[in-house]
Parts: sequence; structure tokens; C-alpha cells
Amino acid sequence: MDLQLKGRVALVTGSTAGIGLAIGSRLAGEGATVIINGRTERRVGDAIATIRQKHPEARLEASARDLSTAAAAERIAAQFTHVDILINNLGSYEPKPFEAISGSGLAGNH
Repeated sequence: MDLQLKGRVALVTGSTAGIGLAIGSRLAGEGATVIINGRTERRVGDAIATIRQKHPEARLEASARDLSTAAAAERIAAQFTHVDILINNLGSYEPKPFEAISGSGLAGNH
């Protein structure tokens, strides 16, 4: 399938494993330059190596940052000033009882 992504730049947050890695790999296979993001250089490097096994010609950029902070988000925006596609796969959580979780879809939060 040709999604006509050659020349496009994609940032996939949380792309060192799971669905984020699969999305990054697919975008790279379609010709996009993909910014691989994760919290550590090791995980980002491992993800890039995994993608290169399947797509040796892939154009990949590394970004080892914890994007759950505003400062890190500002740094990545300054480094990569042009992004055509954003896949926000970032996950951040802390263990807490269900009753302590807020959100518009939960009872009592309307």
C-alpha cells in the first residue's frame, strides 16, 4: 500500500514497544521519516534497530525524552521544528485506587 508518506515527518510518542513501535515501523516502511521516542536512549536505540531489521532503508530520528513533562515537549519541538504527522501514543500513569481517578467519563465528574 502506498500512503504517499515519502518526504513526510512523523513523530510517534511512546514508540519503543507495542503499538507505538508497530506504528513507527509501518510509517517508516511507507517512506516517512519517523522520530522514535522513548524515555531512555537504550530503548530508543533498540526500537530503531528493530525497525531497521524490517526496513533497512528507513529514515529514523532518535528522541530519548520523557514527554510527560512540558520542558521535554518544548525541547523536542525546538529540535524537530517541522512535523507532518503526530501519533500521540504516550502513556503516563501512577498506581492509585479507582475512586481516586478523575476523568470526564467517570461517574461524579460531569
